[in-house]
Amino acid sequence: MHDSDATRFLGRLACFLPLLGGLLLVNWIGEQAPVRRCLFRSLDDAAEALVSGKSIWVRTNMSDLKAVWIEHSHMRPEVIVLGSSRALQISGDWFGSRRVLNAALLGGDFVDAVALFEACLETGKTPKLVLLELNPTLVFADKTAFSAALAGYFEHAMLRYKVFPPLFFTGPLKLDGLRWDPRLFSNRAVWRVADRYEPGGAVLQPDGTSAWDASESHATPDEVDRSVIAAMHTLDFHFQQWRETSRPGWFNRRILQAFLDDLHARGIRVVVLLVPVHPAAFDYYRQQGGYDESWIRDEMAGRGIAVVGSYSPAAVKATREDFFDDVHVHASALHRLLREGGIVE
Repeated sequence: MHDSDATRFLGRLACFLPLLGGLLLVNWIGEQAPVRRCLFRSLDDAAEALVSGKSIWVRTNMSDLKAVWIEHSHMRPEVIVLGSSRALQISGDWFGSRRVLNAALLGGDFVDAVALFEACLETGKTPKLVLLELNPTLVFADKTAFSAALAGYFEHAMLRYKVFPPLFFTGPLKLDGLRWDPRLFSNRAVWRVADRYEPGGAVLQPDGTSAWDASESHATPDEVDRSVIAAMHTLDFHFQQWRETSRPGWFNRRILQAFLDDLHARGIRVVVLLVPVHPAAFDYYRQQGGYDESWIRDEMAGRGIAVVGSYSPAAVKATREDFFDDVHVHASALHRLLREGGIVE
């Protein structure tokens, strides 16, 4: 009887093998360069507009667009900014005559930064300085997936670092080649030339800086305070983990160490940026165990890498007027942090 049950189970399981094989085949096809170029054709013109010095409004996945933009760009930057939306307002104008590429992402994290830096390397854009904005957990909620445009670059970086992820972190079984933004195939335009922010998307400048819904809210400090207090008690699990945890997993920390070793071997200077958290949010999240920057400072001190800023608003003299939500400061506050750290003019 038991043998019969096991046989039926294996038979049912075998019925799914053609489906899995089909998905793996489609995934492999989607990762091939000719297919990739075809699927991203709608972003080529957007990338060319940025390269030609135009600002654009965009409503597609910024990870895909920035990867395509880097591939199209002919500029070899002296400075590359990597990180999340907390670094998206860092302007090339702040760096004087130095050429700057802001490759930070809305919703980005450290492994996105690794993939984007790999894209820069493979397209001949090795900088002199990397400005790396970090969250203490490094990776958002144990991230296990990339946009289709970045997955290949991350895999290339892991091969170079000789860091081999767990089976289900990346590779064919993650089906990254199928993670296309469906908006790329809609009849509605995913981008257009635009000098001003418009709701429902983000404005991307030719240097990679961006304005989006939150940065353009124009909320008063009192309104921000109320939204911060509300946000602290309504976070979903993934954001809660992101903001109430201060230690990365061993694998993500290993990637950071390999990444920093790689930049050091290339003679690239690294500066780590820690962006302050709203005073009310910082007090709350620190009580929950978040935003402890000690391990980052220890790691960077051992490597002689400068750390600019702090998660603590008091440490960098940031006030409630500097914030437009719980974890983002206005561009003027970012500029002050970098100027006081001797990074910009």
